[in-house]
Amino acid sequence: MKRSEHTFLYIIMIIAMATWGLSWTNGKILGNYTSIPVLMVWRFLFAGLSMLAVLLYRKTKISISWRGFLQILASSIFLVLYNHFYFTGTHHGAAGAGGVLVTTLNPVLTFLLITIIHKEMPRGKAMVGLLLGILGGSILINVWQEGWSAIFKSGNQYFVMCASTWAFLTFISSRINRYMSTLTYSFWLYMISSLLAFVFVNPSEILTVFSFDIIFWLNLFAISVGAMAFATTAYFIAASRLGSKKASAFIFTVPVSAMLFSMIILDEPLKLNVLLGGTLSIIAVILINASKSND
Repeated sequence: MKRSEHTFLYIIMIIAMATWGLSWTNGKILGNYTSIPVLMVWRFLFAGLSMLAVLLYRKTKISISWRGFLQILASSIFLVLYNHFYFTGTHHGAAGAGGVLVTTLNPVLTFLLITIIHKEMPRGKAMVGLLLGILGGSILINVWQEGWSAIFKSGNQYFVMCASTWAFLTFISSRINRYMSTLTYSFWLYMISSLLAFVFVNPSEILTVFSFDIIFWLNLFAISVGAMAFATTAYFIAASRLGSKKASAFIFTVPVSAMLFSMIILDEPLKLNVLLGGTLSIIAVILINASKSND
């Protein structure tokens, strides 16, 4: 790979991770406009159409097998649940704290889920990382000051459910390459998720979005085309060109950007438990990734 291409991919990845961080602020703003099912339908639909454009441009196969469809259907259920908790959590809680908690807890819970399924006891760096992740998550939720009841305050329970449902989604999607390309999977995942979310929509509300102001559309564009279609595609391409280890390292910037955007746009304060818990959780993810690369 040429040095110029290498630099270009780095720049694209930094922008992509920033859009993931910004999405937590976007979700908080969008929650003031309409119901969660309506937001999910339009988010998935725009993301799916954006992915369709990518597939056509890259001339990637769109058709899928029956087994592939079943995998996508299962993934779609978890993606709809994730987005329900995401929008509910950002509505009731702080967007910055949610962005830090979910993006750092996601890989920890995913690793824990895979460990349980494979019945393998983590050792060395993996065990230290897992324990640090649990400790960091507890501090983020503020368990040490408010007790375990803190899980049910300020939207924390929804953020924990976000991370939990994403862990299951990650586990299912990790095996999708047996049936189709990742880009094809993303397209069908978003389109089927849009249909599932539509089941919960009041038909009279679905077109009300066209009466909303430019702020709504900018934020909807950011979380659908930006965070879902662009950032996800950029991550997959970077992983294939730079390697999964280098690509995953960029994810460590997401909690930081999530907190920064919430402070700048929403005037949310940076709390000590978020700073300390987020730092420990990022270290945990680094240790878990390091243990995987040594396997």
